Amino acid sequence: MTSEHDEERKEELVSVREVQDEATATLLADFLRSQGIEASAVSSQIPWLSTIETLHQGYWGKVEVLGKDADRARALIEDFLNATPQPESGEDAS
Repeated sequence: MTSEHDEERKEELVSVREVQDEATATLLADFLRSQGIEASAVSSQIPWLSTIETLHQGYWGKVEVLGKDADRARALIEDFLNATPQPESGEDAS
C-alpha cells in the first residue's frame, strides 16, 4: 500500500516556463512557492560554459513543478508577469 506522500514523490517534474536568467527563475520559483506550489529553478547551463549553452538553447533554464500543479503554475506565472505594479498607499500617483 502506497501513501499519498510516496505517490507525490514519484510524480514527474514538468517545465512550466523557460527563463532568460537565474534571477528570473528564482523570482518565479519563490512566487510559486508563496502560492503553495513546490517549484524549482533548474539551470540548463554547463559549468564553465554558461554563456555558450544560453546562446545555443536561447534560455538560461526552466522553472519546474509537479505535474499536478503545472496548469495552475502556468496561469499564476502569466498573471504575475502581466500584472501592473500598484503604488503603495501614501505614495503620490502623479
